[in-house]
Amino acid sequence: MAGYREIFWCRTALAMTALAPLMLPAASAAAQTQNEIAFDIPAGRLGAALSTLSKQANVTVVGQSRDLSKIRTPAVRGRYTSVHALHLLLRNTSYFARRINPRTFRIEKRLAPPRPDSPAQRKRTPLPLASPRPAPPELIIVSATKRNLRLQDYPGAAQSISLNGLTAGQLGDGLDQLLSKIPVTSGTALGTGRNKLFIRGIADSSFNGPTQSTIGIYLGEQRLIYSASNPDLRLYDMDSIELLEGPQGTLYGAGAIGGVIRMTPNVPRFDETAAAIWTSGMITGGGSPSYDVAAMANLPLTESEAVRGLIYKGQSGGYIDDRLRNLQDINRTRVDGGRLAFRSEFSPDWTLDITGFGQMTEARDGQYVDAQLSGLTQETPVGQRFDSEILGLNLVVNGVVGDVRILSTTGLIDHQLQTRFDATVLAGPGSNQLYDETRKIKLFDHETRVSRENGSGLSWLVGASALVHEDDIEQQLVNLDGQNPPPLVNIVYKVHEYALFGEASYPLQPGFSATLGGRLTYTKGEASRTFGASIPVEPDTDSLRFLPVAGLSLRLSDEVSTYLRYQHGFRSGGITVERTDQGDPQIARFNADRVRSIEAGMKGNLNSNRPIEFKLAGFYLKWKDIQADLIEPSGFAITRNIGDAKIFGLTMQSATALTPELQLRNSFFLNHSKIMRSTPNVAAISSMLPNIAPFGARLALQYTHPLANGSHLVGTAGLDYSGRSVLDIGPTEQVRQGNFASADLSLVWQNPSWQVGLEANNITDTRGNRFSFGNPFTIRRESQQVPLRPFSVRISAKLEL
Repeated sequence: MAGYREIFWCRTALAMTALAPLMLPAASAAAQTQNEIAFDIPAGRLGAALSTLSKQANVTVVGQSRDLSKIRTPAVRGRYTSVHALHLLLRNTSYFARRINPRTFRIEKRLAPPRPDSPAQRKRTPLPLASPRPAPPELIIVSATKRNLRLQDYPGAAQSISLNGLTAGQLGDGLDQLLSKIPVTSGTALGTGRNKLFIRGIADSSFNGPTQSTIGIYLGEQRLIYSASNPDLRLYDMDSIELLEGPQGTLYGAGAIGGVIRMTPNVPRFDETAAAIWTSGMITGGGSPSYDVAAMANLPLTESEAVRGLIYKGQSGGYIDDRLRNLQDINRTRVDGGRLAFRSEFSPDWTLDITGFGQMTEARDGQYVDAQLSGLTQETPVGQRFDSEILGLNLVVNGVVGDVRILSTTGLIDHQLQTRFDATVLAGPGSNQLYDETRKIKLFDHETRVSRENGSGLSWLVGASALVHEDDIEQQLVNLDGQNPPPLVNIVYKVHEYALFGEASYPLQPGFSATLGGRLTYTKGEASRTFGASIPVEPDTDSLRFLPVAGLSLRLSDEVSTYLRYQHGFRSGGITVERTDQGDPQIARFNADRVRSIEAGMKGNLNSNRPIEFKLAGFYLKWKDIQADLIEPSGFAITRNIGDAKIFGLTMQSATALTPELQLRNSFFLNHSKIMRSTPNVAAISSMLPNIAPFGARLALQYTHPLANGSHLVGTAGLDYSGRSVLDIGPTEQVRQGNFASADLSLVWQNPSWQVGLEANNITDTRGNRFSFGNPFTIRRESQQVPLRPFSVRISAKLEL
């Protein structure tokens, strides 16, 4: 591994050298902040609130219309900059404030396309890594921090990704595909609805088992998963996606050791009746066609009540053939879903949001090929279906008392997953056998928190949470001749988690603030099983943990800040089913694991002849008693604590305006993981963690050309590289994957009310190998690979009514 380490640190040195021109101007910038003013704006109509702000800040606010008098806005009290105060007034509306000069702002509709040649736009455009459409030049607030911190002031690595410019096809691809364009994220590739996602190189294993996820995934305030795979919700009618790199144990509790992904849907609006339609169609070389269609309607019921509904349906055409069964395009996937939200402003300062959603996923077969066969083919005697259904209900009460905000959220999730694999190898010659696994997951999650935002003084957050997670797992072998044995396993595992948490930030001096916080968490696990000669109840487990966080943030200038952060995280332990030498199932336990991390970073804008926006973060993590899902020689999944590891990493993103119309974006991720200790019951031969490449990068060039009538063309060319990684740490799964590049092109024609897009994906028709796994029972007998989708062309359209 010496050569590998030399390559890693060589790449790190080259990256730091390339970043030196960015860091030097930032370090020499004057430590100067915007002026902060004591605001006292009562709750009421938006028009009146903007007039009050104008008087108190001695600024001019133009562009107001009669529609603003119909919109209610909460109170804003505390010390803020004028920009921040305007954002607080407008953040839940369809308007934003455009700065004309230091003391003049114009109120504009958020849907209006920004002028691509505007100097303010070039200066303030956030990093739209997933969106080809420039975002409006407004202050970026990271709501996933639960205190609505400014991105520049948050002492940690975070991203806010606007979805406004994505095409209908890109929204229909789902969360997995969007995050694949961000090098700091990675994941498995079993198929939509059953993939694991990883952030910052914190990857436990390639296989799906009972371990808790390494990341937290949220839809608004609702937690979606605890120990399940990513449900891969479609992104229609979403406002943005926020990503907090981990660990995030203090704010989010057990499981968020890699970080948190929060999808923020558009909320019902009182001020307009609106509708939208998305549709797309795609053809794939050597495969069957794909399509997506979605529709949204927003309907005000009264001046203070509204509903918003979304429905969608799509099919991802297959491109893999089965030679043994003489079938083509077997890996077709269908997705149907929807969302319905109700909002009531039952007083000027309080709102009630009730949201229900559901999504059904049906995969016809596996999406892997046998690399020993020619073409994109496999040979299996039976189909390997996957079905998933997730339903959710969330209630949020949000309001203010004085300058204190109170938020209470309660969520329910019902998630069912059915997985089928070909297990003929276990039945012997002359018979076909299936392995079926059914998981019925129920998740209850409640949190109440109280916070105070202050532009210049002490800002704080305190809260309490309760979580109950139940996972009912049944595993069974099915003989196609009808002689089915009883279930191998039927086990129920339930986790209770209760926590008190808090976090506060205090300015030690202008532009320099400190953050401290902690979470006291009590977890209790209990299990029962219903197989074998008796039905014993497994002994309960419980634990009490404290997860601290500490951070420092320094604003080097109005546009550049740097930070230092220390954070803890953990995952609770659980139970797994192993087999004796005779093949009988038996219960085994695995312990909790824990992560400690320290990171430092810098982010902001460098205003020169070619404005540059950048984010840079370096981190070091220690991971103790790693939980990992492994594959037994017979093919069954088990879970064990495999040992300890440490991870070094560096991430960088930048956006450079080469000309007023042309922008260059690049991002990369360097990672070095090393297993420092292996437990005696794990035969580890790899010293690096699975599924994480030492290097990944994306380069994109975007050209924006204004046209008549407020429309414009946006052309984007992107190049992605995925480095080489290993499937697992064990001797039999020590196979390689990754090490390929792919390119894509897109051309989008849009104005405020419609959009037409043309995309060409994988234009080099690269086969690649995204993932070296498809079936656990045959992984030792064949070379399994998940290829890239072949060259595809897609046309998309969106219409807003």
